[in-house]
Amino acid sequence: MIGAATLLLLVAIIGTDYLPPALVLQVGQPSPRDIESPRTVEFVDQARTDALRAEAMRSVPAVLRHSPAQVTASLAAATAAFGAIESARRASPGPLAGRINAIRQAVGLPLTPAAFTAAATASRGTLAAARRTTLAAVEQALAVGVRDDDLAVARDRARGAVRAAGLPAEVAILASEVAVAVVRPTMEVDTARTTDVRNRAANMVTTVRTRVQRGESILRKGDVVAPAHMQVLAVTGIYPPRVTWAGIAGLAVIVALLLGVMSAYFWQLQPEIWASDRQVVLWSLIIVSTAGLAQVLGAPRFSNYLAPAAAGSMLLAILLRPRLALFSTAVLAILVGLTAGRELAPMVVAFVGGLVGVFATRQIHRRSDFGVAGVMVGLANVLAAVGAGLLDGAAQYRTLAGNAGYALANGFLAAVVTIGVLPFLEQLFGLVTPIKLLELANPAHPLLRRLQLEAPGTYHHSIMVGNLAEAAAEAIGADALLVRVGCYYHDIGKLRRPVFFVENQIGIENPHERMTPSLSALTVSAHVRDGLELAKEYGLPPAIVDFIPQHHGTAPLTYFFHQALEKGEPFDEAAFRYDGPKPQTSETAIVMLADAAEAAVRTLNRPTPDRLEEVVRRLIREKLDDGQFEECGLTFRDLDRVALAFVRIMSGVLHPRLEYPDLEGELARRRREPTARAR
Repeated sequence: MIGAATLLLLVAIIGTDYLPPALVLQVGQPSPRDIESPRTVEFVDQARTDALRAEAMRSVPAVLRHSPAQVTASLAAATAAFGAIESARRASPGPLAGRINAIRQAVGLPLTPAAFTAAATASRGTLAAARRTTLAAVEQALAVGVRDDDLAVARDRARGAVRAAGLPAEVAILASEVAVAVVRPTMEVDTARTTDVRNRAANMVTTVRTRVQRGESILRKGDVVAPAHMQVLAVTGIYPPRVTWAGIAGLAVIVALLLGVMSAYFWQLQPEIWASDRQVVLWSLIIVSTAGLAQVLGAPRFSNYLAPAAAGSMLLAILLRPRLALFSTAVLAILVGLTAGRELAPMVVAFVGGLVGVFATRQIHRRSDFGVAGVMVGLANVLAAVGAGLLDGAAQYRTLAGNAGYALANGFLAAVVTIGVLPFLEQLFGLVTPIKLLELANPAHPLLRRLQLEAPGTYHHSIMVGNLAEAAAEAIGADALLVRVGCYYHDIGKLRRPVFFVENQIGIENPHERMTPSLSALTVSAHVRDGLELAKEYGLPPAIVDFIPQHHGTAPLTYFFHQALEKGEPFDEAAFRYDGPKPQTSETAIVMLADAAEAAVRTLNRPTPDRLEEVVRRLIREKLDDGQFEECGLTFRDLDRVALAFVRIMSGVLHPRLEYPDLEGELARRRREPTARAR
């Protein structure tokens, strides 16, 4: 159930990138608003690619081929011209002017008057020679392929061939002009080959790929929408509006895989968290909240480098387990990468910053230390941002500097978020962190100040019990700091009636001497209830409150029970037992033993290590026989280590001391001796 809710929330948060905006655009019309890319995409810029390909095709000249038909047509035109001359001469035997005019009309070529005159006056034999010379000159001029730009050269070749023939000057003009007039280009465009060559040139053009960064401006309000804009809008999924179901499905698969891997991690390596719905919910809340913060602070609003993933990592390290936080940092980094449009650089920054944040929490002993942690995370983020930016090709100084600035701010933001959210999560989930424990251990705490002033014996007793219990907790691998702080507050209920407890009865009568055993038992056992009320009043966390009832468990009030037996009065045995519950953890069980041991050894006149160990092991045996450790998970090996730790600490505190001589008395005695001898 928790996993399904986490999956849905993460997909809903990150999946907003795949939802369409309400937008109407038309080519040639102004954009109604600013439009920025919701993700980083790389695509083929078809318009630019097509333009480059068209330019490549235009740069390739047409493929030409020699056309024999053009040569034949030129020769036929020359033959036809001379045939027309002969026909016109026969048809106009009259005056010369009429014959010239008839030839001009029949030939239809742009010849000079001199050429027409020669055509009208030359003999038939001369004309025949001119005809042969003209055809030979045309063949010679067109012997090689003639292109349009080679036409002048071909006509010069024709003129040269006529001159070389040695015709009389008057008909040489006619032959030269007819040859020049009929010479035409013989090279024509090979359409098929030209198309093939140009297509090959176009295909050799490299496809133009354009990269649009997340948050990059596509259109500003009022910009005229062009076809190129529409292509960018289409590939980024902005327009036409559509839900990218494939993207949402892929996102759901990735998130489900991440949650599945984390579930396996909890089950295999953190079973105590897996068994606690409260801690699993806390983990999910931190993960989802961090992803949401990354989505809000990321581009296009601000920057993908501003997402404080390290805040999630530090919260997990402080509230749950550092090892879990390290593993979860990878999950947070991937989620940040997904919110950043699957960019590598923000993912790297989130991962590196998160790891440094987890390591930095080991140096946090008070809330002011979060500033140092923020600096460490920020500097690590800067290095990661610059490295990832160079790897991604963002070599521009301004781009790198901007990303580095956001990455540095990310570190400080992570520290601010952590220090701001931590007390709320501590209170909401009833957790106690090392930072909170250190704050509670401060002697200036109001409850501890009251103990010092109103019940100094109880305060001193609590300090001594804390020393014993802390050493024992370290010996068996329990939470030593929690144990010590729990000892400080385990007897706060004695503040309500401090004089009813022997450690506070200095120079006063013991009020229990005037009370019945049952009333004394009721009065003493009431300090548990009073302690719970004070704990609630002062807002102590549940982990500390547990020490108040559990350090007594359901143990009997032995002293008053024996008094009742001696007096022979009828009584209910249950009235001489604490209400419990029995210790539920190793930590509360250790405090039960330390409390009893500290009280017991104070009655020893000459405490030696052997006697101390005897008393401690007897107390452990009595608690064990009474069933007080049935619900806490302590093993016999743990109990043995606890006993040895107690004896070691108590031997150092209660060691025998030398009796110092009365130095002043001895000096006074010696001063008196000379006086006595003088007498």
